[in-house]
Amino acid sequence: MNFTKFNLFLTAVLVIIMYFMVPFYNEWLFGKIINTNNSIIDQAQNLDVQFRRQYRFGGTYITLMDMKRFLEKHNAKGVKLLLPNNDYLRAINVPEFDMPEPAVFYYFTGINAVWANSPDVESANWVILITKKTDIRIMQVKSKPQLDSLITIYKKFIK
Repeated sequence: MNFTKFNLFLTAVLVIIMYFMVPFYNEWLFGKIINTNNSIIDQAQNLDVQFRRQYRFGGTYITLMDMKRFLEKHNAKGVKLLLPNNDYLRAINVPEFDMPEPAVFYYFTGINAVWANSPDVESANWVILITKKTDIRIMQVKSKPQLDSLITIYKKFIK
């Protein structure tokens, strides 16, 4: 009886080991669970919500919060921001930054955002301009022709 239980135990351990040898599950195990950068001690010492968000979401979150602070500093009210998509960013050689989709942008910042192919893109009154490397600018759209030219540029890179 004990021999059968031992064999079943070894079989279960072997199945679990083989499961985590699959590259997808192995990546998940070492990226999310056994992550040395994701220390529970660090998180227990810093209970601030903003710290935890920065810790978890990294540079993209910090950049989005900087954009929010910029708009607040300029007393922007009723902002609808036109976002470039990631294909545009790759085309101008900005591989280290991913622009989130408008829903995620709103979740992080509370600011309405649209892509160039959104139905209400014509109501965008601010735009994010990203040029070579990491030059990120936020500008107010002053005229309809200016908005139309930006939409045309961004639409070229939407699949």
